[in-house]
Amino acid sequence: MRTYRFMALVLVLGLALILAACARATPTPAPTPTQPPAPTQPPAPAAPQTYGELKVIPVEPGAKIVFSGWGDETEQKIYRDSIERFKQFYPDVTVDFQPIPADFQTKLKAMMAGGTAPDVFYVDDQLMTAFGPTGQLLALDEYMAEAGVSRADFIPALLTIFTLDGKTYGLPKDWGTLGLVYLPEAFQAAGIPEPTPAWTWNDLKAAAEAIQKTGKYGGFCMNADWARFAPFVFGNGGAYATDDFKTATLNTPEVLEAARFVTEMKKAGTIVTSADVGAGWCGEAIGKKLVGMTYEGGWMVNFMRQNYPDVVWKAVELPAGPKGKADVIFTNAIGVNAATKYPRAAAAFTIFVTSRYNQAEIVKTGFAYSTHPDQLNLVVDPNDRAIAAGGTFPLTRVAYWGPNTGKVNDAVSKALERVYLGEQTVEESFAQAQEEAQAALSGR
Repeated sequence: MRTYRFMALVLVLGLALILAACARATPTPAPTPTQPPAPTQPPAPAAPQTYGELKVIPVEPGAKIVFSGWGDETEQKIYRDSIERFKQFYPDVTVDFQPIPADFQTKLKAMMAGGTAPDVFYVDDQLMTAFGPTGQLLALDEYMAEAGVSRADFIPALLTIFTLDGKTYGLPKDWGTLGLVYLPEAFQAAGIPEPTPAWTWNDLKAAAEAIQKTGKYGGFCMNADWARFAPFVFGNGGAYATDDFKTATLNTPEVLEAARFVTEMKKAGTIVTSADVGAGWCGEAIGKKLVGMTYEGGWMVNFMRQNYPDVVWKAVELPAGPKGKADVIFTNAIGVNAATKYPRAAAAFTIFVTSRYNQAEIVKTGFAYSTHPDQLNLVVDPNDRAIAAGGTFPLTRVAYWGPNTGKVNDAVSKALERVYLGEQTVEESFAQAQEEAQAALSGR
């Protein structure tokens, strides 16, 4: 009996040992460490809702627009930089810049006809003539109002070309005009004072005569060119056509008097052409020190810096005519394809690029003048600033006469050339030009 009890006790003790060993062999699971919370990314800062005095307008979500213009690498960089600035305010709009450096007008017309034209593109008088009356440009006025843009923000003459039936189809991107460019050494050689902003036509004529007499320089360089002749006409109260673009005005007393003044100087030898002195154009004649004076634009700054860095030259405002100070403006705009899928984004881009905010940055590069009159003081180079002042003269205007502007301007250049060559009198030549210009304006 005791033997069974002993054996039972042994079995119980053995079973206890086995259970204890199993308990030691089974590892206790380690406590799961607490995972740190995943770091949260701070929300992206919201895009600014204003730039300068203008408002960011709502645009189509995910808009992608193509922008095209002409110009060399310098100009292309200007607009690539503008696009980067635009992204700060419109981060959801993608702008694909596709420059067309050569044959822009021809190629764009073909693209428009084929339905492949960009959403936003440069517009000159030729493209405004082609696309404005046909409804292929988007009117920008509603979008401008939304952003806080007024036509009054721009130099008034710049909008002339891009306005149709009271609506705005392009915003001026830049502009140029003419100044009296001269060589100080030519005035020293002639023993006369240098030009001032108070000069008149008679001062110009007297100085050209004195410089011509030195025998070292031509007095005043002016080719048979409608653009250089335009300030004389405008300063005498004239124009090449009426404001409604229906009637040529090349036989008016104002135009004929201006033509006589210029061509009499040519006959006397105080006006020379660039060909007369062996230059390709009158700006080059200044660089080569062949003439004392000419009418040229802000492009002279870089031209002289790059090609004639050692030549000292200056510029002042154009002389006043009998009716007041006048100049001629050359300008281009940026417009929107009326067929764009993203009209709001395209309009927003156009408004931004031509805004005071963006143009202030462009002026810093020396590439172009701002199209806003209150930013003329941003022009740094003193010669460039003097030339730019012409854009603000009371009688300054764009030489734009409607869809047939090119033909009208050509008629003026040819009229001057005939008189320069002695083939016709002023009256005869401009009577012929009147007929040619009138035929163009009448669509004949």
